[in-house]
Amino acid sequence: MGQNSILTLEQNLVFGKLAESKYLTGNFYFTGGTALSEVYLKHRESVDLDFFSQGEFDTQTVFNEITGIARKLGIKLKPQRIENTHIFLFEFLNKVQLKVDFALYPHKQLGKASQYGGFEVDSKLDIAVNKLLLVGSQRREVKDYVDLYFLLNEFTVWDLIEGVKTKFGVKLEPFVLASDFLAVENFDFLPKMLKLLKLSELKKFYINLSGDLGQKALA
Repeated sequence: MGQNSILTLEQNLVFGKLAESKYLTGNFYFTGGTALSEVYLKHRESVDLDFFSQGEFDTQTVFNEITGIARKLGIKLKPQRIENTHIFLFEFLNKVQLKVDFALYPHKQLGKASQYGGFEVDSKLDIAVNKLLLVGSQRREVKDYVDLYFLLNEFTVWDLIEGVKTKFGVKLEPFVLASDFLAVENFDFLPKMLKLLKLSELKKFYINLSGDLGQKALA
């Protein structure tokens, strides 16, 4: 959106149109890896646009808003639903595809939301807590480990473990989490980075963190 935006032309175009909808800006907040990189860290490229709502929303209104945007832009659209997540795949004439998600996420936010481009934006604390829960749930995506790597410059892993307990009522066992962190050894690539990070550095960080967690869990 701004001069230092990490968003692609397609992301900028769609985000701007989404922000014109009072229904969408009034019911959803911007979150996930793209929000983290665009609004806070500028650390990597990110593909999807993710929006959460704490309360129930009118799915037909969301569908009408998104299909209307696609129609105005002359873009093909493929809608899909997976449980509480409504997924819209925009297919541009240049073959670029952009996935936009709207999901029911009935969990109270821990931090104060920011503002960006007409939407509220999830706090760094909330995104960090969400990411740790994903990693602790055996989601094995390198992007989550990269995001947590940078977020753990600002929060301790203990802060985030407590945050997961407060927000989701889930107790992450340090010894199990230590094992989850070791999954970093299976990665052989990084996302497209905007801040300098080597895969070897990422692996060393999590191997050391895993060791620390394991020792404290056994203490």
